[in-house]
Amino acid sequence: MTLREVRWIDLPHVSDDRGVLTSIESGRDLPFELRRLFFMHDMRGERGGHAHRTTHQVIVALAGAFNVEVSDGSESAAYVMNDPHRGLYLPPMTWVRLRDFAAEAVCLVLADAHYEDVEYVSDWSEFVALSRTARSLT
Repeated sequence: MTLREVRWIDLPHVSDDRGVLTSIESGRDLPFELRRLFFMHDMRGERGGHAHRTTHQVIVALAGAFNVEVSDGSESAAYVMNDPHRGLYLPPMTWVRLRDFAAEAVCLVLADAHYEDVEYVSDWSEFVALSRTARSLT
């Protein structure tokens, strides 16, 4: 994985005098088949601090704002999440930290895999070593 693979995904939405409707279709709007979604709210501290070995994800700020920091073990980038019509695609082996949540922030995460604890890399040093090994094989 390299940071070049992290990208914005524009989510289709329709506005009229009743409000805005945003829909997300698996296989059409997401670059993967959706198997799990979860959302976080009332966050009081940092979230993430890990990478997923094989899971693809899209993060969406449904309300409010927060910051997402990503790394491939070599380079890092930061994104401001404040638009419910854009998702941030994270490929496998992307270290992610979510922080600086506004009081009203709601974060939606869409993933292509069910939850499995062994899927997580939660130690930064282990992540960097795995990333270097993967880059040397390509």
